[in-house]
Amino acid sequence: MARNQDVDDDEFAGLGGDSGSDVDTQTGKLLDVPKQDPKVVFDSVVALAGSLPRLDDVAEVEEGDVSPLSDTEKQQKEETETVILAASKVGKAAIWVMGQGFAAAKKGQWFRGTHPTIEAYMADLVPDVVPRQARRWVTGSTLALAITARTGTAPIEGQIRELVKAKGKDKKTLPQDVAEDIYIVTTTTAAETGAKATAKVMADVRTRVEKTELPEETEQRKAVLQELALEALAGPIGPESSDGETEGAGEAEDGIIDAEIVDTPNLDALDEALRALKTVRKTIKAPTFKEAVAEHDPERYSTLIKDLRTITRELQGVTDRAPGPMVVSVPAQAEHEEAEQPEGASV
Repeated sequence: MARNQDVDDDEFAGLGGDSGSDVDTQTGKLLDVPKQDPKVVFDSVVALAGSLPRLDDVAEVEEGDVSPLSDTEKQQKEETETVILAASKVGKAAIWVMGQGFAAAKKGQWFRGTHPTIEAYMADLVPDVVPRQARRWVTGSTLALAITARTGTAPIEGQIRELVKAKGKDKKTLPQDVAEDIYIVTTTTAAETGAKATAKVMADVRTRVEKTELPEETEQRKAVLQELALEALAGPIGPESSDGETEGAGEAEDGIIDAEIVDTPNLDALDEALRALKTVRKTIKAPTFKEAVAEHDPERYSTLIKDLRTITRELQGVTDRAPGPMVVSVPAQAEHEEAEQPEGASV
């Protein structure tokens, strides 16, 4: 079985399921589901995953390729975008469907004619999603969807993140069948004992498994995993944070916190604001001002220009006063003199 790929790898492992022949029907079922019936919503999301193109059927394209998309690529891109957009409207299981969809988009570089990077493509296709978070969905989608198919319950992001991360000096990843069994046995044991299978518990069980030689026989293997899970669940778990993970879950033995699992709400807010500003910037060009003047409403035009200038001055002041990182300095507004100026606007 293919190992789980880290987000920086060149390709991603797929589930190997057949691509659905009727994406529109699956999407329609998903969107028409009454909100009060979560079981039907869940079943629709899982069925929708089968409508994604098989990753094995996606032609791999090198980054930087600017060739036009073939008819097959266009069809795969359209089917995948339909699934991603539909999946973005539903709950917990949908993030893993979106993750595998973005994995296919990255492997095929389907955005190569419209966007410079997969992150830019993600931001345009699903504006509410922070690309950094979407990349984690890509990394965990294969494992998460396999677990969903086996258990009927979608795992949360923190749990999966602990099972797919490459760890150790050699950056090893767990075999997927082992990762699946760790999750299933740990969550089942937690439910039976009244405990919680937090991300920290998953990390603890994984560490114990990596130091243990698991039996090949299924029942013996399950018994060993259950024993390790009980040991982890009995340990000090600590207070839980707002996202369902235990505080300090990413803290290593040397006190260094894994940067990938540290929440950065303020950086995410800046990221979202920057993407919003870029979207607005696309709508404000020199011809926009010319055509606005031609609409013969000088009072409204003057008010809008005044407000735009006020906002840009305030934003410039805030960014110019922002403390720079330790290595890379934040450029001041003056360094961007090549930015397009509207006609008649003062510099």
